[in-house]
Amino acid sequence: MDCTGRLSTGQILGGRYCVTGLIGTGGMSRVYLAEDLRLQGKRWAVKESVLQDGSYGAGAIAAEAGLLISLNHPKLPRIADFFPPDRDGYSYLVMDYIEGVTLHQYMAEHPAALPGVRIISYASQLLEVLHYLHSHHPPIIYRDLKPSNIMLTGHGELMLIDFGIARKLRSSPGEDTEKLGTVGFAAPEQYGGGQSSPLSDLYGLGALLLYMASGGEFSSWQPGMEGKLRGRIPDRLIPVIRRLLRHHPEERYGSAAEVQAALEPLGAEQAQPSHEHAPEPHFRVPSASSKSKVIVVAVLGVAPGLGTTHTSLAVSSHLSRFGLTAWVEYSPDSQVFNRIKGMSEAPELGGIRHTPEPPFTWSEVDYWKLSPSDGLPERPDRSYAFVVLDLGTGGYEGAMAVFSGSERPVLVASGADWRLEDTLHWLRRSRLTLQPDWRICLPLGSPQSALLLSSALGFAKVFSLPAQQDPFQHKGKLGPVIGEMLDITSSTRYSGKRSGIFQKKH
Repeated sequence: MDCTGRLSTGQILGGRYCVTGLIGTGGMSRVYLAEDLRLQGKRWAVKESVLQDGSYGAGAIAAEAGLLISLNHPKLPRIADFFPPDRDGYSYLVMDYIEGVTLHQYMAEHPAALPGVRIISYASQLLEVLHYLHSHHPPIIYRDLKPSNIMLTGHGELMLIDFGIARKLRSSPGEDTEKLGTVGFAAPEQYGGGQSSPLSDLYGLGALLLYMASGGEFSSWQPGMEGKLRGRIPDRLIPVIRRLLRHHPEERYGSAAEVQAALEPLGAEQAQPSHEHAPEPHFRVPSASSKSKVIVVAVLGVAPGLGTTHTSLAVSSHLSRFGLTAWVEYSPDSQVFNRIKGMSEAPELGGIRHTPEPPFTWSEVDYWKLSPSDGLPERPDRSYAFVVLDLGTGGYEGAMAVFSGSERPVLVASGADWRLEDTLHWLRRSRLTLQPDWRICLPLGSPQSALLLSSALGFAKVFSLPAQQDPFQHKGKLGPVIGEMLDITSSTRYSGKRSGIFQKKH
């Protein structure tokens, strides 16, 4: 039975979250995309649930909210707000909006077995999350590993979403009181004959691996499956999947750590050395030694919803006071460029050719939509003193190279004390080494949070950014902090003379 939604586009929840569209629907809930009216540029996912004949009670909804609040892992969504059930039974959970496509959507569009190296990578990331959940006391059982709950975010990364039926492990014996889980991916004990446990999640992992290995054709083991898989995936991965899908829990691996240990040799075998030396996309980033006066500021977020775009727009607005400035949207999935263009109704720049989207000028800043392979923006009449690149959260070809090679790399992280470890996890996942010239900023973070993160990272320059709803505002507390962060002040003059640095190779 589908949930009848009560929210609509343009409706504002709690005086703060403006609904912009419907993301998806399920049997007991609907998920909307919403913009934050207090923090411009932030987007959230709003999960709407409604009580229906007692099948999904207020206690279960509150339990999901409480469970999410207690969790802190970079591959799990962060909860931002919770509205308990009203008199009509509607409740709302506001959480991180995760950009990407679900594994189900991807496999529907690419109906073929995934390469073994990708299957192993996805398995390792899921095992990292499961180990985190199962290490709680008592362990937290996810219970609904399925393709539509796996969000592929790009750059080989994924996130686990929707904790609608997760629960803590019960100490009492017996069967689960509710038979929940997705048929074909849920462990047999979730439908009678026993109680779900961390081993139930390992069965769900096996079903996902088989789903990816068979091109979306199978999720449960059947006679002759070895023959169907042989040649599609590494032979040594087949017995791992078979053991995960054993009917009796005691015959499976004993923990997520055991599965990870079994996969590590396979991961090493699948590694392709040629990829380690793959050429980077053509993009000539000016360095500090360049004779040109142009300064390139690359703004990258460690996670969605932290205010990366808001920060990049505020940086552009501040720098426009000192010289000709260009703001560039590099993230291919972002729509901020089009939204600003529609909002401003600004005229397009003349004399610009061969660009995906015609640039325009508004409020003393030029706005561009490019990709890393397009190079830097170029005007025919004069050169830029500053170029600000909004990289979003990366995850596409060339993003990390652009960030590392820019003259002023700015990493946007969470200022919440309980999320400071996210930056450490991001550094490990991205395989980038923290450099002395990086600036790390914490939108809405306190000075104490900046000091704490700086201490954890060692030599990093960490800045807490004060709240400022309008990123285009010149007056306020945010501008001086940006100037200090970028080492750019009114005492320095920046040239607008043409420089060969912007001339593309032909």
